[in-house]
Amino acid sequence: MKTVRNIFINNRVCSVFCRQFLIVLPLIENMFAKIHHLLLIICLSLLIYACFPEPLDVEGVPSPENQVVVNSQIVPDQFLAVSITRNFSALTAGPQSNIDSFLTTILISDLEIHIRADGQTYIMDSVAEGIYGLDDLPQEAGTLYELSFINPYNGDSTRASTTMMEFVGFESLETSLLVNEFDTLLDVQYSLIDPQGKNWYMINVQELDSSIDITNRPFTELINDENFEDESYQSSFTVFFRDFAPQDTILISLTNISEEYYEFLELRNEQRYQFISELGEPVTYPTNVINGFGFFNAHLPDIRIIQADSL
Repeated sequence: MKTVRNIFINNRVCSVFCRQFLIVLPLIENMFAKIHHLLLIICLSLLIYACFPEPLDVEGVPSPENQVVVNSQIVPDQFLAVSITRNFSALTAGPQSNIDSFLTTILISDLEIHIRADGQTYIMDSVAEGIYGLDDLPQEAGTLYELSFINPYNGDSTRASTTMMEFVGFESLETSLLVNEFDTLLDVQYSLIDPQGKNWYMINVQELDSSIDITNRPFTELINDENFEDESYQSSFTVFFRDFAPQDTILISLTNISEEYYEFLELRNEQRYQFISELGEPVTYPTNVINGFGFFNAHLPDIRIIQADSL
């Protein structure tokens, strides 16, 4: 008998990328001397969103064909980071896996990754195994970014493109702790100024500590401007399935995102309500990568760091 969860987690290798990024943090700091330690932690936190449901014993499940998985993160006015890994299934790794050993089997190195923007082609630097960085890429709203490299599994070109969305930040942000007999929740009240045109937003809430837990993804609130286009918008939400405490350091970020990434996150959010995951159907997540999986993004988050004891 083999242990397998009902959802293949090809799209979640970006959370593994976060763990590896922490391992090579000194190398990144030497390479990009202007990057502050806090910005690196923020970058990693925005990428963490792995989830491990309870296992289901089955047998005879075939392994997927090897394919590359692309994930990216921009730190505003600092750098672009891209991870290239191979896909893996729930048969390959689980909550009891040795993450450090597992990383060496999925990270893909020695690639020449090109980024084209504003008519100029940049070659990304290899920061560490499977991780590539670029610190001189122009970051302008409306710019089209095109990523390309040779896929080591089939010899064809893997490509992806994304447009940097207009920066939208919090107009106001207030938080408070909600204590009940079971746990302590976080209430978030916010407002933003919605620019012209259709827009889609995500707000991520993530507790930060010295060890990044790849099984603990951020709480994500999704918003679209269908009902409030081109005006100030105020709303609130409660972060559940968490237990906050005084002295907790919490990251809250607002990002104007693309429609296709919004649809990806919407599908992912639907899965968080399936308490009995074995009864849910397998999910195939969308991708903007040609000849690969994952998502290539160039979003500019408005990042706030708060202390729970000051709420």
